[in-house]
Amino acid sequence: MTSLVSRAPASGTSPYERWHRHFLENRDAPGALPWHDPCLLSSAERQLVSRSIQQFQLGEWARGRGLMRRASSHPVLATDSWFLSALQLFIAEEQGHSGILGRFLDREGIPRLTSHWLDGVFRRLRKLAGLEVCATVLVTAEVLAIPFYQALRDATRSRLLRSICVRILCDEAAHLNYQALTLGLMRRPLSNRAGVFRSRCHSMLFHSTAFLLWQQHHRVFRAAGWDFRRFRNATRRGFALLQLRIRQVSLRPGCADFFDALRLD
Repeated sequence: MTSLVSRAPASGTSPYERWHRHFLENRDAPGALPWHDPCLLSSAERQLVSRSIQQFQLGEWARGRGLMRRASSHPVLATDSWFLSALQLFIAEEQGHSGILGRFLDREGIPRLTSHWLDGVFRRLRKLAGLEVCATVLVTAEVLAIPFYQALRDATRSRLLRSICVRILCDEAAHLNYQALTLGLMRRPLSNRAGVFRSRCHSMLFHSTAFLLWQQHHRVFRAAGWDFRRFRNATRRGFALLQLRIRQVSLRPGCADFFDALRLD
């Protein structure tokens, strides 16, 4: 996998060139997490957040072989010499999130999960689908990860866990633009009717997944001061903004302009 990154394509007009540079800079940026902070989770905090962190640590990990295989055979995107190298760095960044969460679990003496039924459902969906559906499933999880990490950040007194959440939130905010670019480019050749149909299918997937997220992790949200109404409004805003970005990319040639468009509170 490193060969794609080490042999970057020549500069051109690809919107993925800037993403390739972004992921490289983010990977090499300083900013050590406070691993030596002696404060551990209290027993109550541990009981509150352990299962949620275990599930997200498992969900953040993916080898990405299927995604890379589908991407390399896409008739449009694979012709962009920057696309695959940027995608590879994106996958590595997601793996980095899993590694950080896993290290936190190890530090707290919390075992890592090897499987979970919800993670299994998402992985089967990705394996059975083409690149567009695979990307849709991934970005659905990322939109919903943002309110989760915002709540997890505020649910305990752990300085380390708060710092981990802040780092992941910054990365995920950028990932939404990256994913919107990819989905928008894939939908660009489609008719308006076909695009609307895909948006509606995505909406069904999103809202059903959001309900599952609340059902699985509502204790973390409530500990951070979130009720269901706040959760619902936050997820709907995030999804609406993502859909807007996808439409903008699919309808306008200046898709690279949306690199910095998504912001977090």
